[in-house]
Amino acid sequence: MGFENGKREKREKIHFIGVGGIGMSAQAMHEHFSGKEVSGSDPYSSERTQYLRSLGIKVYDKHEETNVEGVDEVVMTPAISKDNPEYVAAIKNSIKITMRIDHFRRILEPFKGFAVTGTDGKSTTTSMLANTLINLGADPYVFLGALHNKLEHGNYRKGSEETKVAVYELDESQPGFEQFCPDYLIITNIREDHLENYRDLEHYYSCFETLIKNSKFVVTFADEGKYKGHATYGLYSGDFRMVERKQEGFRQIVTIITPWGEKELFLPVPGYHNALNALAVVTLLSSIGYNIDDVLNSFHDFTLPGRRFNVSYDSPSRKLTIVDDYAHTAEEVEVLLKTAKEVYPDRKVVVIFQPHRYTRLKREVERFSKVLQLADEIYVTEVYGAFESKNGVSARKIVESIPRAIFIEQLDELKNLKFEDGAVYMFVGAGDIYNVSQEIIKILSVQ
Repeated sequence: MGFENGKREKREKIHFIGVGGIGMSAQAMHEHFSGKEVSGSDPYSSERTQYLRSLGIKVYDKHEETNVEGVDEVVMTPAISKDNPEYVAAIKNSIKITMRIDHFRRILEPFKGFAVTGTDGKSTTTSMLANTLINLGADPYVFLGALHNKLEHGNYRKGSEETKVAVYELDESQPGFEQFCPDYLIITNIREDHLENYRDLEHYYSCFETLIKNSKFVVTFADEGKYKGHATYGLYSGDFRMVERKQEGFRQIVTIITPWGEKELFLPVPGYHNALNALAVVTLLSSIGYNIDDVLNSFHDFTLPGRRFNVSYDSPSRKLTIVDDYAHTAEEVEVLLKTAKEVYPDRKVVVIFQPHRYTRLKREVERFSKVLQLADEIYVTEVYGAFESKNGVSARKIVESIPRAIFIEQLDELKNLKFEDGAVYMFVGAGDIYNVSQEIIKILSVQ
């Protein structure tokens, strides 16, 4: 904070409606550490809202007109209704209103940007990229769509003003992501998800095409064959290929073919999908000038971000394990259950799945019904709607097609399950099922 003519300079005031969201909270922290006076509102108390308060950011637990008094700018998402009192007050008082995605693009403008987008694996790949660049001394700013212990603020890291590097996860669920102009871009894969937010399929793919044109250097997944980047990776094709993978408990050894010959990657996290995520990072960084051996070695301390195959409870005496995972598309659920079978080959795998969004379930119900059968025991809860209307859709549709599956109408019913010795319980979904798993863990911990 500076002084001009003997007077204290007025700090810009910025207010975030729905500040507890994973993207909004990272942007709020960035503005806070940039010297702005930041406030926010969110009626849902969460770990993020509590953390923001601990930093000295004012977080209101109700949406009220008075929350935006004296504010210079209001940041909001499309999920905020037009009758929200803070939005109404901002309109009435001619306060600048900015959508979250536009605010995000603006704060990234001064940086050399490393972006990760795609249908699956964004958070994990972004955290791998951030972890690697930190270990390589780039000292990046990081904006992550999950929590990670390598980042000092969970989903945000304040980096160096000298290197001016930013690593960020770019959400493709809404149009607008194509307006970003990263220097370096990884596209993990492109599947037809979130189509309800696009005019049609052509519009969906045109957004990716625009983003590719706006990016200086692009890495794409060659096996998919949709778009060819400046560098590519894959299992069957690409400039960088994975040719062998050995799972050893929680860690794996991955053999890859590169322009510099055959190399080995020692990855301390499980799963075929995570091997591909890591390969995407290796492809990008070694292609733009980083020494490939230094890049490979930088994975030595990598851990998965929150709710990505997180072992939240493990009792060696009972051989009882609880794993939390954010998987919410059919493909993600499939690779998750296959990974569980690899890591725990001699254990019963029980899946407790909470579908996320009615539109996705309606579109992929048959696929979900198929992949869930990879588990030995199946429980399916009602859908976490994420502000969507039901429109007659119910998770019962999955259970009806799997005779051995059990439907759970209310999440609290899960507390009555008998948790058997020797089993691995997978709590799966992007909604609030995580809260129930944590309550169950508290109960198990005192037994």
